Amino acid sequence: MYNVTINLVHGDPIRFKVELPEWRLLGLGGDIEKAQLRNVMAIELDGKLLMIPYSNIRLVQIDPVPEELPKHIFRGAKST
Repeated sequence: MYNVTINLVHGDPIRFKVELPEWRLLGLGGDIEKAQLRNVMAIELDGKLLMIPYSNIRLVQIDPVPEELPKHIFRGAKST
């Protein structure tokens, strides 16, 4: 189970939990890279389709960190 928080530039954060099947986790790194090329983040949440423009997203947090990530992401960083 993953906890996701989308912090918006304007508006309250959107928080939800999602369970991803194993087959989806295997391709997650590629999905993250493709998402960076799109204009909106689309989420089915509580029976509704949310389409959030990336221009209104300040930060996305996913906890715990998915195992499969694109190669260009720094891993193991610690706050100072």
